[in-house]
Amino acid sequence: MSSLYQKHRPQTFSQVSGQIFTIKTLANSIKHDRIGHAYLFTGPRGTGKTTLARVFAKAINCLEPKNISGEIAIEPCNKCANCQLINQNRALDLIEIDAASHTGVDNIRALKEAIALPPSQLKYKVYIIDEVHMLSLGAFNALLKTLEEPPAHAVFILATTEQHKVPETIISRCQQFSITPLTQKQIIKRLQEISQKEGVEIENEALEVIAINADGGMRDAESMLTQIMSLEDKNITVEEVNSILGTSSKQNVIEFVQFLINQELAPALAKIDFLQTSGIDLKNFNKSLLAYLRNLMLIKSCPENPSDITTGLTEDQIIQAQELIKETELKSILRLIELFQKSLEQFKITNLPSLPLELATIDFLTTEDELSRKKTIQNEVSKLSQQKIPPQSSPTKTNDKKTIATSLKKKPKPEKRELTSSEDEQKIANKKESTEPILQKSIKLSEVLDEWSTVLENVRPLNHSIHAFLKNCIPIGILEDNLYIKTKYDFYKDKLDEIENKLTVQQVIAKITNAPLKIVFVNEQEAEKLKFEPERLDENPLHAAMKLMGGRIVES
Repeated sequence: MSSLYQKHRPQTFSQVSGQIFTIKTLANSIKHDRIGHAYLFTGPRGTGKTTLARVFAKAINCLEPKNISGEIAIEPCNKCANCQLINQNRALDLIEIDAASHTGVDNIRALKEAIALPPSQLKYKVYIIDEVHMLSLGAFNALLKTLEEPPAHAVFILATTEQHKVPETIISRCQQFSITPLTQKQIIKRLQEISQKEGVEIENEALEVIAINADGGMRDAESMLTQIMSLEDKNITVEEVNSILGTSSKQNVIEFVQFLINQELAPALAKIDFLQTSGIDLKNFNKSLLAYLRNLMLIKSCPENPSDITTGLTEDQIIQAQELIKETELKSILRLIELFQKSLEQFKITNLPSLPLELATIDFLTTEDELSRKKTIQNEVSKLSQQKIPPQSSPTKTNDKKTIATSLKKKPKPEKRELTSSEDEQKIANKKESTEPILQKSIKLSEVLDEWSTVLENVRPLNHSIHAFLKNCIPIGILEDNLYIKTKYDFYKDKLDEIENKLTVQQVIAKITNAPLKIVFVNEQEAEKLKFEPERLDENPLHAAMKLMGGRIVES
């Protein structure tokens, strides 16, 4: 059987899918006798540039054009001698040139010599130059004068998929029209018309799969339909389409999205592996995934009338999608779309088909998990700041190695005796202890250093990155309830100074020491300017060694 895109090529403006504004402009120019001498059609492959050029060439040469009162002002009759010549590919005055195989100056010179001759059959001699961007610079220069001052009987229609390669001097001499990719609805409608003419019934979901994988190109969609109809099956199902095209069912897409939204990394990666081993084209799966995520985005943005804005979803599937994203934020869906749009582009540069999908999946789930932990930490810090802690007789500390994320068992700290040389000094000390709240009492740096390994162990499950940075940091002093921590590199300081990271460290230290310390990260230069006195910092020689060498206490 012949290709469907050749057999069912549109013969009138109204049969062309989409491009309504371009068609209206061209039809009105014919009706009002304002035909230009040069046109430039730009757009992706398979969207109808050459087809539209042929219809326009037929319309301007039609002997009995039809005047129509609707959006399209005029149509070729397809009955007159000129229309018949063009339909049968016998018109000598309609010249189609493939610029990819006629790139040289000599080809354009031959064209210039032929264009001077008047048309032999039609009213206009029409030159359709496809892929015009393939012409050489010399060929463009040779064409330039002809485009600027062509004979009255000549019309040029240039078509290209890469407008940026066409010289500005050529573009400025043409009327430019942008031929846009077709929507899925337009492709499905056209495929339904073709299948009816061919006497074949095909499920709507199967047509949707074809439309998604056509990437807005009608020619690609019709080529896929030709391949599917080769089965000689008069009732084509979505399973047959998926089998032939190597695409995945919508259920696989929905299951994969469920894994992503539920933050299930292992099942999501296993699903990718299953699709690959099942012979599914992962690039096509990525396209289907993006189409479904787009529907989720629209449903989340406009929940009132989802059936009016979504594509290819039944009522049951819309209800299922609404339930799926009920607890999901819109920004998470937008991030998914962004990541899998990038993964679709990465298929061109990788030799591992599953890698782009795996990278996007891991990126999303690890980031979402991190954001979830940060949100939990912020909530905990907010609660902590609002709590009113009653005065206690002495500060308490914990040596429990369990993480703060689960629980921290607080152990009372032994009372410290004040050594006084006189009764007056003892009275002053007692008075001071009775009047000052314990949380405002200064904590010694040595006490923080004693618990530094515990701090590190409790930070690890909350944020592995912070833990890695803090391993190379050391507390150097306390001044006015500010705990100064020296970082090894400026980069560490910048990362730890981020509000979420600083709050994490501050919360852990507050829980362990029971002291309301504010954290200040400083680099080595800033630490030198602070000039903390060693005898005030570290009474224990081990602490001094830690300060000097940048070490920390670990348990044997």
